[in-house]
Amino acid sequence: MKDLTGLQGHYLVVEYLGTPYSGWQRQVGKTTVQEEIEKALRKIWGEPISAQASGRTDTGVHARGQSVSFVARKLHDAKVLQRALNANLPFTIRIKKARLVPAEFHARFDAMGKTYRYELLNAPVADVFRLDQCWHLPRPLNVAAMRRAARLLVGKRDFASFTSNPGYERETTERTVRKLTISTRGPMIYFTITADGFLYRMVRNIVGGLVKVGQGKITVEDFKAARDACNRSVAPASAPACGLFLMKVYYEKIK
Repeated sequence: MKDLTGLQGHYLVVEYLGTPYSGWQRQVGKTTVQEEIEKALRKIWGEPISAQASGRTDTGVHARGQSVSFVARKLHDAKVLQRALNANLPFTIRIKKARLVPAEFHARFDAMGKTYRYELLNAPVADVFRLDQCWHLPRPLNVAAMRRAARLLVGKRDFASFTSNPGYERETTERTVRKLTISTRGPMIYFTITADGFLYRMVRNIVGGLVKVGQGKITVEDFKAARDACNRSVAPASAPACGLFLMKVYYEKIK
């Protein structure tokens, strides 16, 4: 176990536009959110500091409430740290909140659940100012049918049909979806999902399937059959990354 003597835990709530980044995780030869945050931390502390997120986001995926933790010598209070980081980060990454936490706190391992939102523009003409922040579909979708299909996913279930291969072994593909809503505001359709955890590309795969129901290409019964098959190959294709936002991460003792 790492010796944390003399170190202070730090917790950040981070917002970022995912378009210019190859996801969260540091990668050789690519620009990532983790890399940019760690560069800013190094400027402030004058030494390498590893920042850990609640989970990875893919290339082009955005965040309004990503959680990040790191340990470092206590040089700044939370408000000073927030200002210092924002002054040293690209404008596409902002620190919304900073606070001190126990050094043992870990953004990923202490997470109790997350909320994601997927944004879809259902209108004849795309919005050129939101091309990288929503999925545009010009033909009308049957929202009522999508809501009926969405109800089939609430609760503890095996989501093997709605996860892509992450390239590593998983203990289980069971997750508990606490809430799944589909709301509309003008031509925008919002898919909001809260669960105790998410599998690789789970939200995008779910949205891709629900949209096929909304387009009338599969029925609600077909969607249920795909869910029950627990086989990714029988489920519809994934929704694009551009419409996905990590909204919030939940912790037992952090609000």
